[in-house]
Amino acid sequence: MQTPKEHTRREILQAAREEFIQLGFEKASMRTIAKKAKVSTSNIYNYFENKEHLLVEILGPILSGMEKAFQFISQPNYFEKRFNDSYENWKERFNIALDYVDANRDDFVLLLLKSQGSTLEDFPEKALTRFTKISFDQYQEFKAANANFRGEINEFVVRNILSFFLNIFVQMIRQNITKAEMLKYEDSFLKFLHYGYKGSIASDLN
Repeated sequence: MQTPKEHTRREILQAAREEFIQLGFEKASMRTIAKKAKVSTSNIYNYFENKEHLLVEILGPILSGMEKAFQFISQPNYFEKRFNDSYENWKERFNIALDYVDANRDDFVLLLLKSQGSTLEDFPEKALTRFTKISFDQYQEFKAANANFRGEINEFVVRNILSFFLNIFVQMIRQNITKAEMLKYEDSFLKFLHYGYKGSIASDLN
């Protein structure tokens, strides 16, 4: 059974979410949040340090989910497994990411469109930087362990390829594109990533 404190905390978080979505983090007012939650402004600070703490707490589930994703791609030999993946494996991974973003669309709207003025406003860039480092380090380890491998790629190229992939989901949120629409587009995106430019316009590639 929910205690009075738990109830108050939940009400504050819900009021803050509404305020952030409506006005954005920067313009959101703690006084208005308190009014919506039917508590005094001073009482909010018994639960949360500041407005930033509220935002991070609201977005905690998807931030935790992103952290798990980083841990997953950091596992040993992940680059080698991905390097040898079939097109269908790429598609499966894409759909996992698509399902996750779609299921948490409201939180991603808050993170990507409404977090200006907070420490999370540059989250996409920080995520890209981290994703790039993990991927490029794994590439270098793979190359060192496979003397016959002749492929060459630099960190700048890796970053831009990954930027294209991540931006698919950023633009899905920014342009309010539905999951059904994304499923119509995914083959073009993935064939470009897997096969290159020709793949994106050749319907007979699998």
